[in-house]
Amino acid sequence: MPSSQVRVPWSVRLPASAHLTASARAREHPPHPSQPHPWHDSRVTQASGDYKTVGIIGGGTAGYLTALALRKKLPHLRVTLIESPTIPIIGVGEGTTPIMVKFLHAYLERDVHELYRKVRPTWKFGVKFEWGQPGDYYFNYAFHPGPILDSVYYGGEFNDYSLGSLLISNERAPIVTNEGGQLTSLIDRIPFAYHLDNGRFVAYLKEQAVGDGVELLERSVTEFVPTENGEELDHVVTDDGEERRFDLYVDCTGFRAEIIGETLGSPFHSYEGSLFCDRAIVANVPHGGHIKPFTTAETMNAGWCWNTPSVEDDHRGYVFSSQFLSDDEAAEEMRSKNEGMGDHRVIRFKTGRREHFWKGNVVAIGNSYGFVEPLESTGLHMIILEINQLVLNFPRSKKDTAIRGIVNRTLNAHWDDVRWFLAVHYRFNKKLDTPFWQACRNAVDIGGAQERVDLFRERTPLTYRQSQFFKPEEVFGDFAYDVLLLGQRVQGRYLEASQPRVEWQKRVDGLRELAGNALTQERAFETLNGAPPQILGSMVTSPNTWVVWP
Repeated sequence: MPSSQVRVPWSVRLPASAHLTASARAREHPPHPSQPHPWHDSRVTQASGDYKTVGIIGGGTAGYLTALALRKKLPHLRVTLIESPTIPIIGVGEGTTPIMVKFLHAYLERDVHELYRKVRPTWKFGVKFEWGQPGDYYFNYAFHPGPILDSVYYGGEFNDYSLGSLLISNERAPIVTNEGGQLTSLIDRIPFAYHLDNGRFVAYLKEQAVGDGVELLERSVTEFVPTENGEELDHVVTDDGEERRFDLYVDCTGFRAEIIGETLGSPFHSYEGSLFCDRAIVANVPHGGHIKPFTTAETMNAGWCWNTPSVEDDHRGYVFSSQFLSDDEAAEEMRSKNEGMGDHRVIRFKTGRREHFWKGNVVAIGNSYGFVEPLESTGLHMIILEINQLVLNFPRSKKDTAIRGIVNRTLNAHWDDVRWFLAVHYRFNKKLDTPFWQACRNAVDIGGAQERVDLFRERTPLTYRQSQFFKPEEVFGDFAYDVLLLGQRVQGRYLEASQPRVEWQKRVDGLRELAGNALTQERAFETLNGAPPQILGSMVTSPNTWVVWP
């Protein structure tokens, strides 16, 4: 049924992409074709030492997404991925952000129906934060924005700011029934992300890579050999004794950072002054068939616990600080709050980034470059940003080296922005008063976010002032800060509401009714399985869809 048959009481306005067109003016007296152009220098314009081969060391999501992007956007490259059969994938459920949906279906142009059939993702409309205030208080960070101050200003429910937020509160999906029982899909209108089972997702990516012409080698790399000056990688040696050389190497070796860190010596910049957690207890928990359409971030005694629902069960992880809790104590606390919890395991990590994304003939993508813990599902988001920077700035010649420093500064700034945004989560959370949270409120460094917090305190919310103080390409912008600070009830001086009370009430009543008529996620998936394929396909084929790149 077309969406026009259900009245949608709001307007979704997504920012139009900026398109720059180059205009050239014809010269009044152009040089004769037989004469060389006065600006022409063949020493500059003639490429020397073209890049022809790329070797990706390591698989997982970082390695396979990089391989697919290079083959899709730079098909002249010969891409080889070397993956050790003895190193397991970190098999936890992965939360993502809406950029993953855009990357898979608009950038890589992967078929929606095939992905849903083979990977079986679930929908994520945002994060439900059991955070900020004591008791059963929570707030939603929905990917679907709205006039966030108005509900607070008029004494209403904070989480009523958008349909996406109401879907989280009501645990529903944007498949709506009308009075006659007919269905309407709004998935092309409401931004969402995926919850992914990592095992199924990586298997799918591997199959796609083979189909796209990526050469896969199941070999362990036994030696990384640098050049004499130590600034580049000369070759790698695999466990069959072969020396393998590539024009460009991509380090996807994870936390080990075996090329960018161990071999080329790029310094590690720690974020431990802002992010105290360094371990996670992970396990699966039964959900009884109910699939929540959001990631949960639940405050715990020495950190927080995620819930990323899959079709089979909930993937849960307790992220905590080993300075405040032992592994056994963390596992006991987690088990006490999750009935039926399966066997658990411990993942150790450190937060921070390398000084270089790109050094010599090596780029680092994924955990080998940076990691900041799972809060806000930034891992895969940053992988996509890193891949995009590599593809956009891939050099024509090996002599083109100036771009490396620019890309390094750009991505380092993105990682630092994420650090400061996550730090704000910890600094203002008053849900619990344990030693860990007392330390967070007293000592977490939010240095790079301090000006933004100060602006929020002076004029709340940031999104109502239409400022140009911050970069539009930031990972987390004004709306994200508004949700986080208002949600945690950080004090500020409110601006005027964006609409009169009568209009606000009418809008909220309409959104509540729409959310009330929406199906649960498990029921929505059952319905889509028997529905015409164009309903699910509308998320990419609709002329007004949000699933576009960039």
